[in-house]
Amino acid sequence: MNWLARRAAASARHAWFWRHRNLLQNAGHGERPRLLVDVSAIIQHDAQTGIQRVVRAVWSELSRRADGFFDVAPVYATQAHGYCYAPPDFLERSRSLSREPVGAGPGDVFLGLDLSAHLLPKYQRQLRGWRRNGATVSLVVYDVLPLVRPEWFSRQSVGHFRKWFEMLRVEADQAICISEQVARELCEELAIAGAIDRPSIGRLHMGGDISASLPSHGMSDATRQLLQGLPFRPAILMVGTIEPRKGYDIALGAFEHLWKTRPKDAPDLIIVGKPGWKTERLQDRLRTHPQHGRRLHWLDRVSDEALCGFYEGCRGVFMTSRAEGFGLPLIEAAAHRRYILARDLAVFREQRLPNVLYFDDDRPTALGERLMDLLNAGQRGPAPATDLPSWTDCVDRLLIEIGTHQRKDHRMEPSLRKAS
Repeated sequence: MNWLARRAAASARHAWFWRHRNLLQNAGHGERPRLLVDVSAIIQHDAQTGIQRVVRAVWSELSRRADGFFDVAPVYATQAHGYCYAPPDFLERSRSLSREPVGAGPGDVFLGLDLSAHLLPKYQRQLRGWRRNGATVSLVVYDVLPLVRPEWFSRQSVGHFRKWFEMLRVEADQAICISEQVARELCEELAIAGAIDRPSIGRLHMGGDISASLPSHGMSDATRQLLQGLPFRPAILMVGTIEPRKGYDIALGAFEHLWKTRPKDAPDLIIVGKPGWKTERLQDRLRTHPQHGRRLHWLDRVSDEALCGFYEGCRGVFMTSRAEGFGLPLIEAAAHRRYILARDLAVFREQRLPNVLYFDDDRPTALGERLMDLLNAGQRGPAPATDLPSWTDCVDRLLIEIGTHQRKDHRMEPSLRKAS
């Protein structure tokens, strides 16, 4: 967004606040408490990455939970206006979006489900008004890596995230983390920031069932042809955006070593992920690689239907991430009974999956051997079935965390522990 666009958006936001200034002082509360679910990013563009699968899966479950105890309403903001109501079928909308502003009062809970760090801080005044009227603010924390390792992200993203973190520190009642690792890192960052009255810390558990996340469908002829060839050409799958922390450079070096030293036995590499930031040279290297289209396949636009096909057809899943908030491909691979080779990270160990092999040596020779171990495990057959949480289970636990589960007194009481 250029300077003129930013100026115009700021003016629009100021005008919006002025028009609806009375709403910040009034509760706007109905008969039943409401769960106001932020869908600001996905309603504008579904990037079909891991976080979008989480948002769709959680929303799909939440939208079925409204009963006599509470209502569920999707809400969204843009650069030009604060939080307004979205239609319940916003993922399939074919009409213009509502501009009816959201008021909140006693018993209402705002759930910051979507990744909206670029928007939420702009409407701190609105959230502060909700809290003053008796509502509760719960924000989902997918990771705090832009604070811990800012060199992995763009300057703009880091700037947005720092503002979002400051707003969480000041305005959030609850921080819902997607792993214990994220919870620990969040508490450390809050301590560094000198937070005294810190938000409570809760947990959003992850599911691996893509079919329960309102999956996208369709595939190109080239994708279908690649899937059809997997029984005849063993391949290893990597899933994730091409960005610095994902470690695709390490992976490519290991595969190049195998293709050179073991050309007949080495597996192909299939990457499913969008082009990201600060990896332009690596992306060029992938596109112009001598093995591109032969043994190296990078698909940057793949539906969930096709992704499930790759999970089913590949002999294993490879994760070289240097850091993660959770690592959704691990649990998705487990749901498809595929073995996984992953960097030995505490957040991966936390999942306690029995079908994971670990590595801690990035050298192409050592990592190449571990990849052959993964291939051999996959060729022996599917990984053992694992008892994984469904998205229904995950949302059940989320509702308990934020206090919106059914109670006889019809009230929503936070059930989270304070950060220590």
